[in-house]
Amino acid sequence: MMCVGKVLEVWRYPVSSIGGELMESIETSSNGVVGDREFALFDLETGLPAAPEKAPRWRPALFMACDRIGGGLPRLGFPDGRWMQLDDTRLRVTLEQYFGFQVGVGVYAQSALGDENRFPVVRKRYAPSPLHVLTTASLEKLSQLSSVSDIDRRRFRPSILIESEEQNVFLENSWIGQKLQIGELPCNVVEGTKRCGMTLIAQPGLEEEPEILRNILRHNSRNLGVYCDVKRAGTVSVGDPVYADI
Repeated sequence: MMCVGKVLEVWRYPVSSIGGELMESIETSSNGVVGDREFALFDLETGLPAAPEKAPRWRPALFMACDRIGGGLPRLGFPDGRWMQLDDTRLRVTLEQYFGFQVGVGVYAQSALGDENRFPVVRKRYAPSPLHVLTTASLEKLSQLSSVSDIDRRRFRPSILIESEEQNVFLENSWIGQKLQIGELPCNVVEGTKRCGMTLIAQPGLEEEPEILRNILRHNSRNLGVYCDVKRAGTVSVGDPVYADI
């Protein structure tokens, strides 16, 4: 296998569609990052989970933060600096004031925490792949094709960001169907990551940029990054070497 770079960042997203949590290391299982996307905001009237890429009224979700201390429930952070744990009795009112409509917190059916008894179960909008991998080479290439000089990786919500040896190329395209070794974690690269409107939405420090999605569509068939299946549970840490079977 060839060394293709090293792990620059690792992320998890305890609550779907909310800003991610930058970590020093992540634990993985066959389902992906442990503690990732187990919860979701949802519309109390329709029961449908948040979809910022489709409905503008959900876009304030990307200005919220989320973290998870130890094995406890996640906390939601609001732009005014308030932090509230998911089981805080004041949270529902705070969410309604923030979004302007009634919002609840739900758990996905496959949660391993037993939280189905504490939160309503919501259905996933899509079937996510266990692991989302992105390289700095792809970000550099996209920036080269765009008038947006600094394309922030937060727009793409990766699990693992790899600082790649190669530059200015959609590097992950050559990995599809191959094996990756990320630190101690063996993976199979399954497919490219199809992009949606989430990539263009404004976030803290980032303006709305429709050109980003247009260039991904035009120059890389709507793909940026890859999805991977995890062959064996393990830990991934910042600085871990990455090898590809190419």
